[in-house]
Amino acid sequence: MKTTHAFLLTATTLATATAFAVPQVSSVTMAQSSTSRAVTITYALSNEPAVITLDIETNATANAAIDAPGWASIGGEALWNAQGDVWKKIGTGSHTITWRPDKSWPDHIVPDGCARAVVTAWATNDTPAYMVVDISQGAVPDSQRFYQAAEFVPGGVTSEIYKTTTLLMRKINAGDVTWTMGSTPYESGRGSNEGTHLVTLADDYYIGVYEITISQYKQVKPTGATAAYTSNPTLPMENVSYNEIRSSTSTQSYSDYQWPNAPRADSFLGRLRDRTQLDFDLPSEAQWEFAARSGHGSGYWNDGSSINDANLANLACFNKTAPMPVGSFAPSSWGLYDMHGNVWEWCLDWYEDNIATATAFDGQPYGGRVNIHPTAFDQYLSGATVSGGVRAYRGGAFKKNAASCRPAVRDNGAPTGEYDSIGFRVVCPVGIQ
Repeated sequence: MKTTHAFLLTATTLATATAFAVPQVSSVTMAQSSTSRAVTITYALSNEPAVITLDIETNATANAAIDAPGWASIGGEALWNAQGDVWKKIGTGSHTITWRPDKSWPDHIVPDGCARAVVTAWATNDTPAYMVVDISQGAVPDSQRFYQAAEFVPGGVTSEIYKTTTLLMRKINAGDVTWTMGSTPYESGRGSNEGTHLVTLADDYYIGVYEITISQYKQVKPTGATAAYTSNPTLPMENVSYNEIRSSTSTQSYSDYQWPNAPRADSFLGRLRDRTQLDFDLPSEAQWEFAARSGHGSGYWNDGSSINDANLANLACFNKTAPMPVGSFAPSSWGLYDMHGNVWEWCLDWYEDNIATATAFDGQPYGGRVNIHPTAFDQYLSGATVSGGVRAYRGGAFKKNAASCRPAVRDNGAPTGEYDSIGFRVVCPVGIQ
């Protein structure tokens, strides 16, 4: 839940009442220096801490009421340099935001009473659409930033920083959504392991806008991978095993580091968690497919176009001899890149052919649950013992044809394997402490 408070330069403060102890913004003021053009915005936050975001709206009639029609955002790109108590978790009390419109919104003159600051408080268990996380070697834990829409992300979502030293995460609103996983018999290229079944995911989650790149991997785990690093740091990381990502390449037993337990400390994910203090992990197959579909069902690529080679050419690296830098093609309807093609992506699950009809240890259908027994990590969710078990990966790869890059395609490999066309992206729970 979030609350929004707008303040007109010439209007009276708007009071908001609620029966619940949700974060509340009040007493918003906005003033501009006549010499430097710097804008100072103050506000009060009550009830509980919250993530704070900012917008500036204009284009209305002078002195228009708070609820009058015609107010419009000046655009998130104009607010990238807003600093202070914004874009992050803020405690209760009085706070200040500073903004330099002369640096990011030059040559615009707004008559008095025709601009307002919109300060929004997001509950800490329902954070905004985009999360930016520094993963450089000098990163500070709990320093992530949040933005309400793609246009507010500093530098824009295609900036190189989000492919090298920083993770850009997109919120997927999946909690309590029932959807059909798998493909129908009418989908060309359908495999026997793609049976349709209803899935309801329990929670929203963040997923990486991009596949993890060579640069990002090296920021977190400079040694250990056998991949041949190239001069292009924005190529997707490949030649990295499931075990190295989550359980380390140690010859010691890694059975204690299976989901739902935390990754091993010296694995990529273990080090990433330690550096950021966030619970990063690999996506489950269900999380991966839900995000990959971007709201489109069987028979469609994730931009809503029909499944055929010509439409995929706009979205993916396929039928090639090598991967391409992440983000080289158009994004999905949900702003995710390379969910089709480029490199396969490891998922959390042990691989089992027929998850559409298989039942779990409790007699219930899998229903999108991670295919790992919750207490016996060396067993499938069905309770069968894993012997020479393999892990699931998704999405197709640069060397595959279009049919192998469909959202429902499932394949598998040994968790110790380092393959020249398999990489990964990460997920993270929504909400902060």
